[in-house]
Amino acid sequence: MSMKRILALLTSLLLLGVSALADEQDLTNCAIANGSVSTVEYIDIVAPYSGTLALFDLEAGDKVKAGDTLFTMLTTTVYASEDAEVKAVFAQKGDDATAVMSRYGGLVAMEPSQRQRIAASILQGYNSAESRTLSIGDTLYFRSDRANKETGYGVVVMISGTDFVVDVLDGEFVPTETIKVYRDDDYESRDHVGTGSVTLRDPLLSAGQGRVASVLVGVGDTVESGDPLLTLMSADAAPSASPIIIAPVEGVVGQVAVVPGQQVWKGQMLARILLTDKLEVVAQVDEIDLNDLWVGDKVPVILDTDEDWIITGTVTEISQLGTTMQNAAYYTVHVSIPEEDILLGASASVYIPRD
Repeated sequence: MSMKRILALLTSLLLLGVSALADEQDLTNCAIANGSVSTVEYIDIVAPYSGTLALFDLEAGDKVKAGDTLFTMLTTTVYASEDAEVKAVFAQKGDDATAVMSRYGGLVAMEPSQRQRIAASILQGYNSAESRTLSIGDTLYFRSDRANKETGYGVVVMISGTDFVVDVLDGEFVPTETIKVYRDDDYESRDHVGTGSVTLRDPLLSAGQGRVASVLVGVGDTVESGDPLLTLMSADAAPSASPIIIAPVEGVVGQVAVVPGQQVWKGQMLARILLTDKLEVVAQVDEIDLNDLWVGDKVPVILDTDEDWIITGTVTEISQLGTTMQNAAYYTVHVSIPEEDILLGASASVYIPRD
């Protein structure tokens, strides 16, 4: 066979293959329904309890992974009222704070660094108007009756009639021993404002209401005034609730229903996560084309983002209720597509073969 005939034969075979390929992809006899890519399933994220949302930057369209933080609820913090040592922690994460306080009197028990007090009476001091006039916050000086004459100073924290109480800020005395209290550290008799005995202050008991979100201290810890001890959530929180709201699955944020700083109630929708493992095209089909379309049919789908890529979809649902547009009724049709890496909301065309 001559080279010329061989070339002619190859050309004929190539044209035949192109013609067959064109027939397989020929969509000229199809009706076209416009639609867009959507997800088949979604998960709504709701508030775990009543409260206030902290600042956040979550937006519709954001990709999230399982475990990513979506929102944070503000908590109430209980602080140490003064320098102390933690002696007992009665509350644990998830506890009802009110119930704990009813049982133990507080959530955390601490021993104050300045534990000693002097309970005294001005009737046992120098009899003068000046020595018997005291005010809350006055600084007074002490001297014990012991042989070593231990000294110190403190501040008046309570006055009731002729009795007063002074917190010891400096000095270490024997409980119940007799102490003389003076106006200044010269310890002169005319400055003697009263006499009393050493007592020990009660433990400090921290208080709060709601559900315990976290405990920040342990037995034996030393804390300073203003240090956080624990955090509390709303009382309607479940024992397992957390102020940090995470994404349970991977997906795309389809909707954010709240704003930063908003007060929310338990169960209120915060956001919707679209699951991207199953996608579909939701299209509006003209009523005149429904006779050629059934659930289970395979139909070609073309995305506007890539018109050379024909996807084979499967009709999964045909709405039984139409919507009138431009003097024609259109019905919503759902077509599942096997691909996952497609932008949600992308425009798509569903081709419906006509008999």
